[in-house]
Amino acid sequence: MDRDMKLETGKIPMHILEEIVFHNIGKAREEVVLSPGIGEDAAAIDLGSELLLATTDPITGAQEKAGWLAVKVSLNDIAAAGGEPICLLVTLLLPEDARLSDLYEIVADINEACLEEGVQVAGGHTEVTPGLLQPVISVAALGKTRNRRILSSADAKVGDDIVVTKWAGMEGTSILVRDFRHIFREILDESAIREAEDLFKMISVTKDGKIAAEHGANASHDATEGGVLGAIYEICQASGLGAIVYGDEIPVLPVTREVAEFCNIDPLKLISSGCLVVTTSKGTELCKAYEDMGINASVVGVITSGEMEIIRRHGNAPLGPPGPDHLWYARRYLESLIQGQ
Repeated sequence: MDRDMKLETGKIPMHILEEIVFHNIGKAREEVVLSPGIGEDAAAIDLGSELLLATTDPITGAQEKAGWLAVKVSLNDIAAAGGEPICLLVTLLLPEDARLSDLYEIVADINEACLEEGVQVAGGHTEVTPGLLQPVISVAALGKTRNRRILSSADAKVGDDIVVTKWAGMEGTSILVRDFRHIFREILDESAIREAEDLFKMISVTKDGKIAAEHGANASHDATEGGVLGAIYEICQASGLGAIVYGDEIPVLPVTREVAEFCNIDPLKLISSGCLVVTTSKGTELCKAYEDMGINASVVGVITSGEMEIIRRHGNAPLGPPGPDHLWYARRYLESLIQGQ
């Protein structure tokens, strides 16, 4: 591999993770029972009576409510593994032009999210860092399993239904409308603007993961960068299996479709925290369990022994690696509109 190759914005491609990152993880420990891998967002450490779940995530693609969002997306990885979130560690790096009001706003948002989720900030690090253009927030979340059971991305079974909760592209829609509100006021009416901004309120999958674990799900993965299609692909890679995806059955809100059409992006490849992708032998029953708890859910495909395809009315396509999240394409387009004004 050419070490001078320029890396693209967004997640590091899977083949680079497999060839470089996953081969440089130090000395193997028997206590680490779930190690780094494609589609695995949380580690599991055996402490005896229970398993400790641990994960870490930065916030780099959002500005407004970034502290609140950082907490939610990190806790989602614990929830997607079927665990109970307990606490988190926060690293907050501020640019040199930051004001005390910026620090206060971020930590107040972090506190709000922690109170909503019933978790505590257990420690961290805060500093002003040269060379930054905006704050960088990294959260390490800790939780525990329920009866030592882990929902892993690697445990999908052939014939499993693929279930998606809530709606694709929710997080990306809310980020774009919040960060480029002045542009979208020309595209969306006020009710749609408010709806898009309020999608932030649904990006937790704490309840989604608990329900999946309680109803015998086999695999689970929260749809972040790469969107719903990226999450399904990562489950397939982790499990060594394939999937037939019914693209038109993946739930997408009208406001997300409007934002995606304006930015010329695919909402199924837009960052989608709040959507949990679950595989289960009883998809219809699981959807009913979600609906009984007020959570929208749909069966959107089936796990296969190897076939990888997305079926849509306007034409089928192979299910492949997600590539850069379409949030970045949308941001570049919207920024170009601002520069052209």
